[in-house]
Amino acid sequence: MTNFLQARVKFLEEQNAIFVNNNMLLIKENTLLKQTVEVLEQALAKQKENTHNQQEQLNSQQQEINRLKERLNLNSSNSSLPPSRDLYRKKKENKHQSHRKPGGQAGHQGYIYQPKPPDKIVELKPDLCSCGGSLKIKNRFTAKQRIELPPIKPYVTEYRCYHARCVQCQRKIVAPLPVEVGKDLLGPHAKAIICALNGFCQNSKREVQAILKEIFNLSVSLGLVCDTAKRVNKQLESSYISMQQKIKNSEYLHIDETGHKNKGERGWAWVFTNQEDTLLKLTTSRGQQVLSETLGSYSGKVVSDRYAVYNYFWPDKRQICWSHLTRDFERFAHSLNPSLSAEGTRLVSLSKEIFTLTKAVIKELIKENYYLRRISKVKREIGYIFKKILRIRGIPHAHRVIGRMLKSFSMMWLFVKEKGIAMTNNLAERQLRKYVIYRKKLLFTWSEWGNQYVERMLSLYLSYRLRKDNAFAKLYSFIQNTSLVGV
Repeated sequence: MTNFLQARVKFLEEQNAIFVNNNMLLIKENTLLKQTVEVLEQALAKQKENTHNQQEQLNSQQQEINRLKERLNLNSSNSSLPPSRDLYRKKKENKHQSHRKPGGQAGHQGYIYQPKPPDKIVELKPDLCSCGGSLKIKNRFTAKQRIELPPIKPYVTEYRCYHARCVQCQRKIVAPLPVEVGKDLLGPHAKAIICALNGFCQNSKREVQAILKEIFNLSVSLGLVCDTAKRVNKQLESSYISMQQKIKNSEYLHIDETGHKNKGERGWAWVFTNQEDTLLKLTTSRGQQVLSETLGSYSGKVVSDRYAVYNYFWPDKRQICWSHLTRDFERFAHSLNPSLSAEGTRLVSLSKEIFTLTKAVIKELIKENYYLRRISKVKREIGYIFKKILRIRGIPHAHRVIGRMLKSFSMMWLFVKEKGIAMTNNLAERQLRKYVIYRKKLLFTWSEWGNQYVERMLSLYLSYRLRKDNAFAKLYSFIQNTSLVGV
């Protein structure tokens, strides 16, 4: 019995030792499992963080891709890019294409040559009839004119200034030139032609030299062409100052600006225009000091784009250009964000309706009361859409543009109250185009007098073109009437 109990105790002790060992192993395994779980949880948390960062990076990259795609879709119809910078020019489909043949159509008012007073008359009389009988000439004829340009030969006047000596005091005397004759080589008509070819027609001075030699049979040096431009530049100073004074006193102005370079340094070309006068000004600044120096405290109405510099003028006397607004609406309509695209399409439709209504009321196709009611309704709807766009997420650029539009919202409707104010700034852009072509062909100016020359020549040309007058005749008149003594 004692042996049995001892064996039993020994067995239980062995079982207890095994249990303790197993328990220790379980504790160790549990500790390892906890450590493993902690490591896995940290790895999972890190993986979640990496996934979140990758998702944010992916979203950022997608936004950048969308932004670049939208920039790639920019063209002259939905941004301020000129048509020459359109990457892809798609031919517009004409839904209302006519099947008529090209050329003048029935009822078209054609141009008929108007006979001019003849310089030479050649009378042609028939001799004999085909049957051999004699003819009795009637006092009736059919006139056929032929026009020819005679070869151009310079008209040279030589003034022989004789020398003399006084009999009493022995002083030497040379006969003076007439008062109306300048000391330079060329006469006023030749100067007007040189400056018109260079300033009005954008020919370089070397091209002017070649035209004078090959067409006018007048060989002159390149220096004489430059000196002629300098002299004419001085003569046009008073006319340019007078034109600037007229611009200051005008009732309304269209204003725009574009890039310019003098000696390769960046500058700006400003245009101030109405229906009668155009003033071009070349400066080194695009700031408000240009407006202050040119217009002073201008009290008239202004049509411009939304450039912040034009806040120089009173808000209640400004009209924001609707062509610029429509281009921004088109950009919204072409957005890859579906919500913004839908609202942009609606804004484009409302903008076109405003243009249609304005043209109709000008042509008296609709009554003014209906026009005002409809414009008021469109105005409220556009304001509502602006606020709706601000609630769309993920379009920071559109939010900035809409924010600026809301700040200038009251300046969009001056054309409704003032009948003489245009709803676009197209007049200024059309006038500025002449300078842009000049810049494209002749690149940039190299001196201060070069800036003045371009300003004065193009201002004169653009102003008289607006008045449908002969700019060359006016230039010739200015040169002829200005004294050349001391120039």
